[in-house]
Amino acid sequence: MSEPFQRKPLSNFFIKRSLQLRLIAKIVVAAIISTIVCVATLLATYFVIYQSVSYYGVTLDTKTHFSTISEPKNIIFLILPSLAVSVALNILVAFFIGLYASRKYAVPIYKLEQWARMIRQGKIAAQIRFREREEMKELSDDCNELTSDLRTKFCEIKKQTTALRQKLGDAAEVRNLETVLATLELEGETIEIHTTMIERPPKHS
Repeated sequence: MSEPFQRKPLSNFFIKRSLQLRLIAKIVVAAIISTIVCVATLLATYFVIYQSVSYYGVTLDTKTHFSTISEPKNIIFLILPSLAVSVALNILVAFFIGLYASRKYAVPIYKLEQWARMIRQGKIAAQIRFREREEMKELSDDCNELTSDLRTKFCEIKKQTTALRQKLGDAAEVRNLETVLATLELEGETIEIHTTMIERPPKHS
């Protein structure tokens, strides 16, 4: 049985739209800055070596074998077309890298949010699973050990509450404990949290 989460993604890809768009923008800006820094470094190096940012064009006449030297031109106009192409390609590449990286970043955060929400709702059996098992194994193990420990402790509290009821009867303290325990799901099967829904393993007969 599955219980879909209510969420409002722009699409299946943008699971956390604002976070992902900010990350994409940062990657694109970083690519633009790195391109500008590269060009500035190139110009600075040229200036240090030649003490100028100008260049001369030399034209060789094959008939007379005389060379003609043009008026000095600023080197920036020489590299401007390649700079424009480079910036455009860098932005495009950075955008697609940002798309991929942003989802890799957003999905674990989304799952953690849903896992925490379920714990607050009393679903102590909630277990979190990541596709990136190697990178996220330590985190998922810690989260699942936490829910396992909580479940064990609450089960013990429930056991002690039952013992108190047999000893004290319908005391107010016992009723208060039972009211709190009634909000928790301590029994039942493990709930696995996925990107788009919560899935419970099928029951075995």
